[in-house]
This record gives sequence, C-alpha cells and structure tokens, in this order.
Amino acid sequence: MNYDTLQLPKNTTIILKNSRLSFNKDTTLILPDTVFYKVSGNFYQQLQGKWSQRKFTKSLFDLLFSLPSDDFKLDTTQLLKSENPYKNHSGKIIGNISLIKLKALGTRLDKPEERPKSFVQKAGNTINFNTRERVILNNLLFSSGDAVDPLIIADNERILRELPYIKDARIYLKPRADDPNIVDVEIITKDVLALTVGVEARDFDSGVLRINHKNIFGSGHEIDNRFAVDNSSDQQFSYQVRYRIPNIKRSFVSFEVSYANTVNKDFSSIKLQREFISPKIKFAGGIEVTNQRLRFWELSNIVSEEEYDIQTINEHFDYQDFWLARAFPINLKDPVLDERTRLIVSGRVSNIKFSLRPTVDTDLNQQFHNRTLAVASIGITQRRYFKDQLIFGYGRTEDIPYGAKVELVGGYEWAEFGNRYFLGGKVGRGGYVGNVGYFLGGISLESFLKNKTFEQGLFKTEFRFFSALVDLKRWKFRQFVNVSYTYGLDRFPNEFIDIRNKNGIRGLETNTLRGTQRFLVNIETVSFTPLEVVDFKFAIFGFYDFALINDGQRDIFREKVQSGFGLGLRIRNDNLTFKAIEIRLAYYPDAPFGIPMTDLDLSGNSGFNFSDFLITRPSPSIFK
Repeated sequence: MNYDTLQLPKNTTIILKNSRLSFNKDTTLILPDTVFYKVSGNFYQQLQGKWSQRKFTKSLFDLLFSLPSDDFKLDTTQLLKSENPYKNHSGKIIGNISLIKLKALGTRLDKPEERPKSFVQKAGNTINFNTRERVILNNLLFSSGDAVDPLIIADNERILRELPYIKDARIYLKPRADDPNIVDVEIITKDVLALTVGVEARDFDSGVLRINHKNIFGSGHEIDNRFAVDNSSDQQFSYQVRYRIPNIKRSFVSFEVSYANTVNKDFSSIKLQREFISPKIKFAGGIEVTNQRLRFWELSNIVSEEEYDIQTINEHFDYQDFWLARAFPINLKDPVLDERTRLIVSGRVSNIKFSLRPTVDTDLNQQFHNRTLAVASIGITQRRYFKDQLIFGYGRTEDIPYGAKVELVGGYEWAEFGNRYFLGGKVGRGGYVGNVGYFLGGISLESFLKNKTFEQGLFKTEFRFFSALVDLKRWKFRQFVNVSYTYGLDRFPNEFIDIRNKNGIRGLETNTLRGTQRFLVNIETVSFTPLEVVDFKFAIFGFYDFALINDGQRDIFREKVQSGFGLGLRIRNDNLTFKAIEIRLAYYPDAPFGIPMTDLDLSGNSGFNFSDFLITRPSPSIFK
C-alpha cells in the first residue's frame, strides 16, 4: 500500500469524506492512498508550506509574500477610546523615556523584535534614512517628571502617527517594580519609505520627473521637486519645489517655502503656521507672504460639450495673510469633557493686490478686485478620538475624531469698488452610534452684505457615514456614504460649482453640467482582501454616484439625475508615502451628448476623509 505524507500548518482543516478534522498546531499526517481527502486552510499558509520545502522557492515566497499580520486579524469592531490604555496610570510621574525606532520594511509594531527577511525589504531599508531620535523627542507633549495625563499621552500617540514619515506609533507606560508611582515611557515608531520618484512621459518631446522626500536624512524635513521638459513650449524647462519643516524646536510651528518657474506659473511663497493639534496648545496662528504670476484658461459661452469659448486669463498679484487664535478652557463639571473642550477666539487680516489682471469694474471680474479682509470668529470645539483600522488605511492604526464644534464668524472687507460686511456660522457633530458605524454631519451658512443686500453667499449641509467593519472570515467590508447639498446665494456671474470627477461623479468629465445649486450622493462598498504581495495590500470596491445640479432658480429635485457606477481595485502599501493606486471602470447611463458612457481610469486615491472639529483660520468658504 502506498502512503501520502502531508505537512499541515496550524489552523488547517482536513476533510475525510464526510468527516472534518482541524489542527491547531503544525502537524504531519501519513495517509494511505485509499483515503480520499481535501485540505482547506489559509491560502498563504498552505502556499508557504509547499514553497518552504526547497531553498529557492522559500526565498521566492519571502520575496513576494508576507503572511497577513496579526493587525489584519484584529476584531476592529471593538473600538478603543484613545485614552483608555493610560487611565490606570493617571497622575503617576513619568520616569525615563525610551525609543524603539523600527525600519520601514519587514518590521511590525506588535513584534518589534522581528527583522526584515527578504532582499527587497533589506534593500529598501538600506536606501531609507531612519528617523533620528531627536526628531521623535521633538514631537512630544510631555517630559520626564511630568504627571501622566491619559488624554495628553493619547494625543501624542496620534500626533506621531500623523507625521508624514511615520506609518504607526505606540506609547506604552510601564510602572517601575521598585516604585509603582513612577512609570517609564516606551515609544515604538515605524517609519515609511520616505522617497517617492515618479515619471510621466507625455510624448517624445515632453515629460515630468517628480522626486519627493518626506524625511530628508531622517530629519523630518520634507522636499517636493517637479522637473518638466517640453520642447514644444516657449519655456522648455520648468521647475517647482516645496520645502517644509513641520516642527521647529518643539514649538509645533511649521515653516514652508515654495518656488515655481513654469511657462504658466511663477510662484514664491513663505508660510509659518501653528494649529491646535492638542487642547494643550493655547495659541495658534500663521503668516503667509506670496507672489504669483499665473496663466490659465476659462470656459465661457458653453453651448455643448464640444461648443464653447476659451478665454486666456493672465494674473499677477501679491498676497499677505496673518491670523492668530487663542484657546480658553470652559470649566465643565465632567473632567474629561473639560479637558477636551475649548472656547477659541481668532482673528485674521488678509490682503491681495493685483499688478496684472483682466478688465475689472463694479460688476465685472470681481475675483480680481484689490481687497483687504479683516475677519474674526468665536467658537467652541470638543475633540476626542477612537482608534480603529481598515477605514482609509490598509492595516495601520487610524485615529477617528468624535465631538462637535460651533463657530460664528464676522468681518469687514475693504475693496476698490465698495466695502461690505461678512457674516457666517458653522455647526458640526460626529461620532459612533452603537455598532452601526460612524456618522458626521455639518451645516454652514454665510454671506457678504453690501448696501443692505446679501451677495456671494453659501449654504451647505453635509452628511458622512462609514459602517462598522463586517468580518466574513478573512474578507472585511465597510460601507461609505456621503450626502451633501450646496446652494450659492447671489454668486458672481463667473462663479460655479460642478459635478466633474472629484466634485461629484467620479471619472465624469463634463463642461456643461455646472451651476450654483447641487445635490450629491456618493455610495461605496469596500472589501479589504487578505491578499498581500511585497507589502502591497488590495481592496476591491463598488460605487454608485448620483447628482442633481442647476442654476438655483428651480427646485433641484426636478432636474434630471446624472449618475455613474462601477467597480474598481485599490492597491496600497502603507509603508510608502504615495496614495493608493486605483484602477476604476465606470459607466454613465445618462452622460451628456459628447461624453463617453464608459471610463477606465488609473490614478491615485486617498479615500474619503472626515472633519477633525478643528477651529482654525477664520475664512469665507470656497465655493466648489
């Protein structure tokens, strides 16, 4: 009698006719050839078991695949309030602060002792500069000798995760054996590959090279470069650069300088800015000085998708902006809400002056009027955070804000063709509702007032939702919904909103469907698959978008519905800085005449986003 030998990894099931046997440990079975069997189990574990029998195939497996991490197996429906892990240590004294800095590839936060195995991982880490220790320490809100504040520790873990050169971070508090009132802090961070290179070849005579680095020599500084060559243009060589220091001397003040010299744009700008990244921050503000020359094209007299006029616009202006904000505690009875809630008062002055522009008059080309705007706001913000996974990322920890904000804004504008007042208000609230999912809603209403007449106003209401994670074995699903309504009140003649691509129906490129009133719904179902190749993870999605748009003079719901639906694939490596690669096939059943009914698109995608209930620089909203 002949026998088959089976090497079974753990968590494997073998079916013997109508019987099912499961094995929790690695097992070797010797079965006679008269027994009929079928093995089921994790695809990657089975593949690893087969390929590990030879040195070459084992090396190939390590190069191409990595077993799905424990992070992917987590029950992410069990949400964790960010401050919960630190509550038991509240009030204790912080002792030593130690850092564990993990390289970008082949490492895991849950198993920091693991080292890269494949050639690709080791090579990638070799060319990547690991973040310097002082850079991590520069982003801490606490020091040795401080009392433990669970909310501040949670804020700091989130702040580290939000750094563009950090994929994920954990902060652990470890009581000392000889004195439990002192806790040592262990901080684990995992880098990303901070260098991104992109090439775009348009034809034999033109192309673009992009070289971006989010962590120059491990310093945390960023530089974005764009080199372009176009032999058919008046200016054959173009260059753009942006350099940013995100945190100067632990002040959380960022510095940014930008420069561009292209055929259609000359640009130079300097910015200093500080946001309310935590309730511990009392002052926020910013300064911006910009000089810009720009040439662009504007469509007018649109008759159809193929019949319209094109007007070339040349502008050159100087722009200055200054704002300052102060946060005050409110003294609520609940200590947690008291620490998370702030009254914020802010003020801003901005000025723009044109040296080159189209012809202007009282009712002509108002966006090119020279003007100075002074605006102030007062508001209340409350922010806390949940930790979850598989929302916009593909396995890293994500911080989801919940809370509310109320803001009132008022100001005055001095313009060359008449002065006017500005009034506005914003309300927003969001959070999890039971096990259903995350809800976010907001309403804003604002307008300028000139000669007792409202103009250039805006009303907008928005609702966003994503569901709790649905776990079907190793396939995980989320539902995303976005509903918004926008209405422009007495906007200027050349101000429009549309439903093009990211503004409405994804992939739809239309010139005729624009106006001042829009109702929009975006629905998306995402499946995060267990497939992982060279640290790239895959998500399959289906979507349905529909929108209504008109000039605001009629009932929006009497308009013809424009829609698009389709399927797509997103490929994302959270160890890299670039967006997810998205391949999308869409169908537009009601596309305007002259617009293709189908679209196949390859692009980058950053996913849905949500408000942080942050009150920042007061400003009129952008009409888009």
